[in-house]
Amino acid sequence: MERDLLSILKERIVSLEEGYEQKIAELSLLKELGEALKGSSLANWNQIFMRQLDIIKRATGIHSISVMLIDEESGNLYVVCASFMKGLPNRPPVLLKKGEGIAGKVAQTAKTIYIPDVTKDPNFCDKGTRQEGSLACVPIISEGECIGVINFRDNAPGAFGPNDLRFFELIADQLSITASLVRTYQDLLDLEKKRMNLSRYFSKGLAEHLLTDSRMTRLGGEKKAVTVLFADIVGFTSLVEKNPVEKVVVVLNLFFETVVPIIFSHGGMLDKFLGDGLMAVFGIPDADDLDPVRAVRCATDIQRAMAGLRDRFEREGYFSIEVGIGISSGVVVAGNIGTLEHMNYTVIGETVNLAQRLESISDPGQIIVSDVTRRLIPDHAPIDVSFEPMGTMRLKGIDREIAPFRVVY
Repeated sequence: MERDLLSILKERIVSLEEGYEQKIAELSLLKELGEALKGSSLANWNQIFMRQLDIIKRATGIHSISVMLIDEESGNLYVVCASFMKGLPNRPPVLLKKGEGIAGKVAQTAKTIYIPDVTKDPNFCDKGTRQEGSLACVPIISEGECIGVINFRDNAPGAFGPNDLRFFELIADQLSITASLVRTYQDLLDLEKKRMNLSRYFSKGLAEHLLTDSRMTRLGGEKKAVTVLFADIVGFTSLVEKNPVEKVVVVLNLFFETVVPIIFSHGGMLDKFLGDGLMAVFGIPDADDLDPVRAVRCATDIQRAMAGLRDRFEREGYFSIEVGIGISSGVVVAGNIGTLEHMNYTVIGETVNLAQRLESISDPGQIIVSDVTRRLIPDHAPIDVSFEPMGTMRLKGIDREIAPFRVVY
């Protein structure tokens, strides 16, 4: 009897020692995973994941491990790194919808799934990987939300026990820190990309306000009533031929540095630079009855600023410039054109073409507005100008007669 008790006691001591050793090994691994984050740059976040997978694989000896994250826009799972990727030829990316395959079910339910033999499981989604053996798929949870999964696979069926699954969940908890940091980093990059994009078109304050306006940051367009302004240096080609290129660049830069703040001060959007000119739009993101007034006031301020700029050019030994301005109002298609990575917000339509044509017939120092713009400016508008009719005419590219006005300021 005494020997039986001693035997039982020894077995329990051995079991406790093994348990302690396992706990120490687990804690050591978790600590090493945390250490892998220190001093790492999130700009190379996939390398951080790969470094952590190498640590896990070395400590556990598991055949293959992969991490999948949920894309916030599409909701699909995609592989960000896998221990078996090294040295293998590139394959089409594995994408899973929530509920699709084992990983998709885990992402949907946020619960671990263990498949002792994947070849015998009717729900296993191969996706061309030709896997076999056992698979444990564990959710990566952050702030109560499943943001990805980590897959542990061994070639032998039934390779994982309850202790293994518990350990895998601890590893997933540790990786959730990395995944959360990656998400935050990507969100910040996306926000900065939107901020940089908007700051090209709007004043700093308005750009910050529009960061959350999806109309300004998504692809696609919509019809809008706007007023378009074109400002161009008159006779610039001959000026370029007569002057050193260094002086041409300085003059152009000073011209833009003078005009752009004026556009922003009147609530306009800088659509684009056009070599020796620019295009501005009033009424983006939202139209206002005073958009034509703002456009004309902006144009008069530009022309007045040109007088001061010419004085500076004369003092500093640069050639002088004159500017012509055309303004038109009407409906355009406005929106981002390009790709998600490289998009430009712009407006297109006859209103744009007309404003450019009016600018092309303007004399130095002149401002010409379309008849529509003139009609939209109320008699009591806060603007100190008058309008001289220029008579009926036809302009190239415009399939109708127009009756523009010359602005006297």
